Amino acid sequence: MSATGRPLEWQLRVDEQHPVLFDHPVDHVPGMVLMESARQAAQAIDPSRPFLPTTMRSEFSRYAELDRPSWIRAEPLPAAGNGDRQVRVTGHQDGSPVFSCLIGTLGAAE
Repeated sequence: MSATGRPLEWQLRVDEQHPVLFDHPVDHVPGMVLMESARQAAQAIDPSRPFLPTTMRSEFSRYAELDRPSWIRAEPLPAAGNGDRQVRVTGHQDGSPVFSCLIGTLGAAE
Protein backbone atom coordinates (compact mmCIF):
# COMPACT_ATOMS: atom_id res chain seq x y z
CA MET A 1 0.00 0.00 0.00
CA SER A 2 1.15 3.58 -0.47
CA ALA A 3 0.27 6.69 1.49
CA THR A 4 -2.26 9.10 -0.02
CA GLY A 5 -1.64 12.10 2.20
CA ARG A 6 -4.99 11.41 3.90
CA PRO A 7 -4.77 9.91 7.38
CA LEU A 8 -5.43 6.16 7.50
CA GLU A 9 -5.94 5.82 3.74
CA TRP A 10 -3.64 4.18 1.23
CA GLN A 11 -3.65 3.30 -2.43
CA LEU A 12 -3.48 -0.45 -2.89
CA ARG A 13 -0.34 -1.62 -4.66
CA VAL A 14 -0.48 -5.09 -6.13
CA ASP A 15 2.49 -7.35 -6.90
CA GLU A 16 1.13 -9.63 -9.62
CA GLN A 17 4.37 -11.64 -9.46
CA HIS A 18 3.67 -12.82 -5.90
CA PRO A 19 3.86 -16.65 -6.15
CA VAL A 20 1.17 -17.37 -3.55
CA LEU A 21 -1.35 -14.54 -4.00
CA PHE A 22 -1.17 -14.84 -7.80
CA ASP A 23 -0.71 -18.59 -8.31
CA HIS A 24 -2.73 -18.46 -11.55
CA PRO A 25 -3.72 -15.71 -14.02
CA VAL A 26 -6.63 -13.49 -12.91
CA ASP A 27 -8.25 -10.32 -14.22
CA HIS A 28 -9.07 -8.84 -10.80
CA VAL A 29 -7.51 -8.31 -7.37
CA PRO A 30 -7.82 -11.61 -5.46
CA GLY A 31 -9.73 -11.56 -2.18
CA MET A 32 -6.61 -12.74 -0.33
CA VAL A 33 -4.80 -9.59 -1.51
CA LEU A 34 -7.63 -7.46 -0.11
CA MET A 35 -7.50 -9.36 3.18
CA GLU A 36 -3.75 -8.82 3.37
CA SER A 37 -4.32 -5.11 2.73
CA ALA A 38 -6.70 -5.11 5.73
CA ARG A 39 -4.01 -6.69 7.92
CA GLN A 40 -1.41 -4.16 6.78
CA ALA A 41 -3.81 -1.24 7.29
CA ALA A 42 -4.60 -2.39 10.83
CA GLN A 43 -0.88 -2.61 11.61
CA ALA A 44 -0.18 0.78 10.02
CA ILE A 45 -2.48 2.59 12.46
CA ASP A 46 0.20 2.27 15.15
CA PRO A 47 3.40 0.66 13.83
CA SER A 48 4.93 0.68 17.32
CA ARG A 49 2.29 -1.78 18.63
CA PRO A 50 2.12 -5.25 17.09
CA PHE A 51 -1.26 -6.13 15.61
CA LEU A 52 -1.55 -9.91 15.41
CA PRO A 53 -4.97 -10.66 13.89
CA THR A 54 -7.04 -13.30 15.64
CA THR A 55 -10.40 -12.53 14.01
CA MET A 56 -11.47 -11.32 10.60
CA ARG A 57 -14.97 -10.91 9.23
CA SER A 58 -15.09 -9.78 5.61
CA GLU A 59 -17.76 -8.94 3.05
CA PHE A 60 -17.00 -8.51 -0.62
CA SER A 61 -19.28 -6.27 -2.69
CA ARG A 62 -17.73 -6.58 -6.13
CA TYR A 63 -14.49 -7.31 -7.94
CA ALA A 64 -11.62 -4.85 -7.70
CA GLU A 65 -10.13 -4.49 -11.17
CA LEU A 66 -6.35 -4.64 -11.58
CA ASP A 67 -6.20 -1.78 -14.09
CA ARG A 68 -7.75 0.90 -11.82
CA PRO A 69 -6.67 2.29 -8.45
CA SER A 70 -8.21 0.94 -5.26
CA TRP A 71 -8.20 2.79 -1.95
CA ILE A 72 -7.92 1.18 1.47
CA ARG A 73 -9.20 3.00 4.56
CA ALA A 74 -8.74 2.00 8.21
CA GLU A 75 -10.90 3.07 11.12
CA PRO A 76 -9.75 2.02 14.60
CA LEU A 77 -12.67 1.16 16.84
CA PRO A 78 -12.69 1.86 20.60
CA ALA A 79 -10.56 -0.67 22.48
CA ALA A 80 -12.29 -3.11 24.78
CA GLY A 81 -11.52 -3.04 28.49
CA ASN A 82 -9.55 -6.28 28.16
CA GLY A 83 -7.16 -4.82 25.60
CA ASP A 84 -8.79 -6.38 22.53
CA ARG A 85 -8.56 -4.10 19.50
CA GLN A 86 -10.65 -3.97 16.33
CA VAL A 87 -10.23 -2.07 13.09
CA ARG A 88 -12.78 -1.61 10.33
CA VAL A 89 -11.06 -1.63 6.95
CA THR A 90 -12.83 -0.77 3.71
CA GLY A 91 -11.75 -0.87 0.10
CA HIS A 92 -13.14 1.33 -2.67
CA GLN A 93 -12.62 1.57 -6.39
CA ASP A 94 -14.18 4.18 -8.68
CA GLY A 95 -16.04 5.56 -5.64
CA SER A 96 -17.84 2.28 -4.94
CA PRO A 97 -17.24 -0.19 -2.11
CA VAL A 98 -15.27 -3.32 -2.94
CA PHE A 99 -14.98 -4.92 0.50
CA SER A 100 -15.38 -4.30 4.19
CA CYS A 101 -13.50 -6.10 6.92
CA LEU A 102 -13.62 -6.10 10.70
CA ILE A 103 -10.23 -7.30 11.88
CA GLY A 104 -9.41 -7.88 15.53
CA THR A 105 -6.68 -8.90 17.92
CA LEU A 106 -6.87 -10.21 21.45
CA GLY A 107 -5.20 -8.13 24.14
CA ALA A 108 -3.52 -11.25 25.52
CA ALA A 109 -2.05 -12.05 22.08
CA GLU A 110 0.20 -9.00 22.13
